[in-house]
Amino acid sequence: MKNIKSRIDQETVYSTRRLSKELVSEIKKAIRNVKGWGSVEIHIQDFQVTQITERNIKKTCNGQLFSNSRS
Repeated sequence: MKNIKSRIDQETVYSTRRLSKELVSEIKKAIRNVKGWGSVEIHIQDFQVTQITERNIKKTCNGQLFSNSRS
């Protein structure tokens, strides 16, 4: 019974039908983790967030590497 309740709680936390504070917090955290250039992808299946992907990108221009750090 505990496993069923745990699964229901998790589905509630990651539901796209009603955004929980926990889900919004996870999305904000992912956005903050992008250093300079990058993206955040949110994967959804059956109204549930199944994955949040953070991607940091190193930019180059004519062979020069640009810093991703924030000033």
